[in-house]
Amino acid sequence: MMDIFDKLISFTNSILNRTDSLSNRNANSGIKSLIWGIAVIIILAMILFLNYLTPIISDDFAYLFIYGENRLATSINDIFQSQINHYFQWGGRSVVHFIAQVLLMLPPLVADILNTIVYLGYIFLIYIHIKGDKSNSLSLFIMINLAVWFFQPVLGDTIFWITGSANYLWGMFFILLFLLPYRLFQGQDISKLKSIIQSAVLFFFGILAGWTNENSAGAMILITILLLLFYHYQQWQIPTWGISGIIGSIIGFSLMILAPGNFERAGESFSINLFTIAYRLFNCTFTFFYYCGPVILCSILMPILYRYLSKKEADNTNLKITLIYYIGAIAAVYAMLVSTTFPRRALFGVVTFLIIGIGVLLYNLDTRKEIVKRLKISVISIGIIGFLFTFYWATREIGVYRNMVEKREVNIEEAKAKGLQSCEFERYDGGKYIHGEDPFSATLMSRYYRIDIILRNPD
Repeated sequence: MMDIFDKLISFTNSILNRTDSLSNRNANSGIKSLIWGIAVIIILAMILFLNYLTPIISDDFAYLFIYGENRLATSINDIFQSQINHYFQWGGRSVVHFIAQVLLMLPPLVADILNTIVYLGYIFLIYIHIKGDKSNSLSLFIMINLAVWFFQPVLGDTIFWITGSANYLWGMFFILLFLLPYRLFQGQDISKLKSIIQSAVLFFFGILAGWTNENSAGAMILITILLLLFYHYQQWQIPTWGISGIIGSIIGFSLMILAPGNFERAGESFSINLFTIAYRLFNCTFTFFYYCGPVILCSILMPILYRYLSKKEADNTNLKITLIYYIGAIAAVYAMLVSTTFPRRALFGVVTFLIIGIGVLLYNLDTRKEIVKRLKISVISIGIIGFLFTFYWATREIGVYRNMVEKREVNIEEAKAKGLQSCEFERYDGGKYIHGEDPFSATLMSRYYRIDIILRNPD
């Protein structure tokens, strides 16, 4: 068994060495583009396949309808009305839930393609946040994909499930896009006209990004403030767009958390005391360490590796950038103190910021050192082998529920034809790669299928 594993490592190693030599800065641009294109197409195909396999589930059945009304959303006007109702009756994530309802209204394949494209955009945004304006690295791009695959606690909840992907994947896409000008700024001067245009764009986009997800958007605001302090430390003039962007993001964040629906839903259960704070502090810490152990360990080890394996001419800039993203991640964890629950999917932004922080240091290790080359090749080799196995498990896990849904729909149609009043099925618990059926799923499904659905708990 070990002999086979060694051969797999050696084979992967030889491919990556060959690929790196072909895709470096001295290689023909056509060859580099071809290799990058193949890598991107493979990733797109795999993520699209898992998106295609994933059927609608749980909250998806709610957002097929105009919120608070008993009719399907069939137009953009319906979705606007739905989000007005949602804002006053349930919560303030209007931007991401608007996206969710648009995706659910589209043909499933179109929604799957859009979701896959945004996933790729999310990966490339992490990639640019890590490398900044430095040279490209295919190995870095591959490692980011592997990190997201292995470090994110519940891929099904945040990437493949339509409602979950709109809330977390799409929301994080907007957050990283908003943060990008702050990350790439190097103190350069711009014309007054360009400054006005950038300020207006960042203000508008700040509202959009701040209005996405409570803990990730809150962390985003903190990161922008820390980056402005970093500019001040570097003795760069703070750009006008930097201030306008923060103002916009605070406005968007406020619109989200001050939604009347948040207080309507909380009702009398919203109370804070010393015991509640202590319990939530423990719960946030436990959830963070329990589900994010591997990425936390990497976050601790990487500054140590950077200390000994970075280039001699390297300064502390990379460490400071990494620290800013680490602080943002920790802030996103403890922002959940104000929430009564801490679902695993709420760690999506936390893990994303940690991956960026780790990546900044990893990218700036001295690749001329043999140990760095071996470390990189080993991580990618083992990661790809592990990915192939877990991708198979993902297709099986999602496929089980997809087959279950198809059989259910046949049974539902037969029950309707016989004039039965209800159908009973076993509730699906879900897993890492697919969201489960929540306690309220039966009610949502009953409205959609127009027959009483009963979901019994698994034996």
